[in-house]
Amino acid sequence: MTNDVWSILKSRTAEPKGPYVFPSPDTPERPIGSVRRAHDAAVRRAKIVPAFRLYDLRHTYASRAVMAGVDLPTLSSLLGRTSVQMTMRYVHPAEEHKREATAKIEKFKTASAVELAARSQRVPTKVTPVERVQ
Repeated sequence: MTNDVWSILKSRTAEPKGPYVFPSPDTPERPIGSVRRAHDAAVRRAKIVPAFRLYDLRHTYASRAVMAGVDLPTLSSLLGRTSVQMTMRYVHPAEEHKREATAKIEKFKTASAVELAARSQRVPTKVTPVERVQ
């Protein structure tokens, strides 16, 4: 939970309008039924085309978390999932992050080859930085 979310929830419980954190606007003694109608109305008012589903926010969160370096077991727990396989349904890495991942693998392979050559002492090694031309 982010600090912003925590602050909002804390303020809602400080001055409760009923027994629920998110009460029904008509009857505070009952919980709000759904945020779907409010979400759909906001999407229409904002003229977002193509419209996105409320659930799309979960996919965005999961993808951004992975791109920020959150490991899959932790993300799985944050999403309330029991398996990494189910979590993978929500993760959609961007092309740039795929390229960065490939570059990391290549860098690791190169470093491993240099280390192996140095350990074998058969091949003198000297590592020089190489700039990638794009």
